Amino acid sequence: MCASQTTMGHKAIQSSSGQHNMGMAKVVGASPGEIAMIKSAHQLRLNVITKPTAISSLIGRSNVTDRPGLSNLGAKRHRLGRIQVSSQNGDTPLAKQTLETTSNPSDSEGIQVPGWNQKAPANTMDMMKLFNDAQQNMLYLNKQRLIAIEELQKAERDKELLLAKVSQLEAEVQAATGDKDVLGQRLKTAEGSIALAESRAGGGIFRVGDKRDPKADPPALWSSLILAIDNLLLGEIITRTQAAGLRELVQKRDMRIAEAFVDLRGQSAEAVAQGLLPLLDQKAQAGIHVIHVCTELAPVAETGTLAAKVMGLCRALRRKGNLVEVILPKYASLDMSVLDDLQEASRELHSYFDGEWHRNKIWTGVVFGIPVTLIDPQHPQQFFARETFYDYEDDFERFTYFSRAALEYVQKVGKQPDVLHLHNWQTAAIAPLFWDIFYNAGLQDTRIMFTCHDFKYQCTAPPEKLALCGLDHSQLNRPDRLQDNLDPSMINLLKGGIVYSNKVTTASQTYASDVKTNLGYGMEPTLQQHEAKIVGILSGLNDMVWNPERDPALSTSYSAEDPSGKDANRTSLREELNLPQEDVPLVGCIAPAVREKELELIRAALNTTLQQGGQFVIVGSSREPRVQVQLEDLALEFGVGSARVEIKWDDSLAHRLIAGSDILVCPAVYEPTNQLQIVALRYGALPVARQLYGQNDVLYDVDSARRGPDGPPGFPFASDEASDLTSQLSRALAKKVEHPDLWADWVKAAMRQDFTWDGKSSDDYLAAYYEIRRCA
Repeated sequence: MCASQTTMGHKAIQSSSGQHNMGMAKVVGASPGEIAMIKSAHQLRLNVITKPTAISSLIGRSNVTDRPGLSNLGAKRHRLGRIQVSSQNGDTPLAKQTLETTSNPSDSEGIQVPGWNQKAPANTMDMMKLFNDAQQNMLYLNKQRLIAIEELQKAERDKELLLAKVSQLEAEVQAATGDKDVLGQRLKTAEGSIALAESRAGGGIFRVGDKRDPKADPPALWSSLILAIDNLLLGEIITRTQAAGLRELVQKRDMRIAEAFVDLRGQSAEAVAQGLLPLLDQKAQAGIHVIHVCTELAPVAETGTLAAKVMGLCRALRRKGNLVEVILPKYASLDMSVLDDLQEASRELHSYFDGEWHRNKIWTGVVFGIPVTLIDPQHPQQFFARETFYDYEDDFERFTYFSRAALEYVQKVGKQPDVLHLHNWQTAAIAPLFWDIFYNAGLQDTRIMFTCHDFKYQCTAPPEKLALCGLDHSQLNRPDRLQDNLDPSMINLLKGGIVYSNKVTTASQTYASDVKTNLGYGMEPTLQQHEAKIVGILSGLNDMVWNPERDPALSTSYSAEDPSGKDANRTSLREELNLPQEDVPLVGCIAPAVREKELELIRAALNTTLQQGGQFVIVGSSREPRVQVQLEDLALEFGVGSARVEIKWDDSLAHRLIAGSDILVCPAVYEPTNQLQIVALRYGALPVARQLYGQNDVLYDVDSARRGPDGPPGFPFASDEASDLTSQLSRALAKKVEHPDLWADWVKAAMRQDFTWDGKSSDDYLAAYYEIRRCA
């Protein structure tokens, strides 16, 4: 204690007015510092009397935090701002009660004031009262602390009771395992349906945010790549040399490895290695620049299978280090929400049509890493501001306008692609336009590939209409150019695509052969004349949709290495459709657009299956009213027992049916782009399928020497006669029952087939691109 504080108690302190209880004291002989201290104490005394909680607030901010056992309480109340020191029943505050009941501070224990006596000056008594009050308040806070501890202990006991209740509820849930499993299965089925519906925009492309934007966080992406390479090396999946090569690509910020890694995320380590190692091939050709000009692209614009095929090819080409772009019409019904970085160009594009130059708004965006350009014509006819994509009387005008505008855009922005890839008759006019008008406008190094997915669909028009887009009909209306083979008074846009392209591709090698003889719908002479540039390339399978290892529609995932999940899916399917749980073959049939002849085959397959003791399920519908009525009658006839006819098309159920089927009947009479048998193989359902075009390229009889031990197994039939189908189906049912071990080997062989776009399909397209790029 400093000297000034020691001597202060011996000063003569007198009240100037004799009213010491409320008035300000006059201190005789005190130093200025002592006077200041006394004034502070006096003010504190007033606060105790008039504001009982003020001193408590002071204590809460200082003294309490210095006392053992009260530091936490004091700190907590400091955060609240002040301590309320009042009785719990609303009576007079404790501090005030203490002040009023304490007459002699010397009675308080532990307080010794030098020079104190019964006649001590009033101001000194007030100070002692103040100290006494503070001590009483401290005792009160201690009491409150004990109460708080008791409340905390009570809360702990309540927590233990709640935990016991949770354990009891969990035991009750486990006791109801059967109901829980059924409800869980239904929930998973519903979630799968939702996820699949969201992902299947245009043939089933998953709309996953991180997939659409592979470089959302570039630093994190490269860091993840380095760690992934380290893990592959530690797991002895790649060698040290391979790891060094991959790290070098990362160090160079090679976008090929970044894009490949993004597409491989979520897959096994072996799959990641398999996807990255080809990038180390020093002999690999340099990437190629391809611009697809088409009318559909999943998931942006889709009405049929074209959308998924274009997207599947684009993604596979991009993963292999190529620059790929797409140009589309801006339909009014586009799904713009799936496009990243969507923006309208600051300037409009002008394109020629019908003797005038018309304005076009240009929109750009990115989907699944693919740059997309949308052309929005401002033509008075509003060519694409319509409800649907096709089947208008002015389709010739609509798509020749778009074809000319697409070329104007490529030339205007200075693009010099290696290949312009055109699809179907809607963009076929680009081929003659390119060579007649745009080739010498800076596109001398560009070549044209034309893909016709189905020769059944063509567009003819009077020759004079070619002038609308700037073509000279007098030069093109010739038998060796655009003149229609069946009607010489018309020109044919599909024919123009064939004649003026450097390479023509179609659905498969078998289909490419067939269209030159009897399935070309009048194009046979032209295809024969240009036979050297026609090649069949099998369309790849969309691995993002058709993959039993990560299909959200399935109850259990499975693979060729572990196909046991297929049995679980069969059980779940029977539960869902209320089919008997019997150890018999389950035959499925997927028919989204049943024709009358196909309905005949379906009836025959259903009857054969039931006669041999199997179960039969069809998911299908028809665009033909008469056939739809017959399907409904079939559903009523087989509503119970061992068959089910689901006449409302359901994508999610179709996935579960293929996964749960032992055999899949493919009754298509005409479908050049049919891939159902490929999907069946991927899911381990052996197909009974008609040998339609591409099927000769991918399916062999289980007993055929051509198949070998590892080829794709199935039960193909040749004609569209019901007897051929039932003969093969009967044989398949017998083998499933009589040779279960052999059947299991066939299932594994089927699932090991790689028909994805990343495999042979994209390689064949790349080979075709390189071939025409070398053309003079």
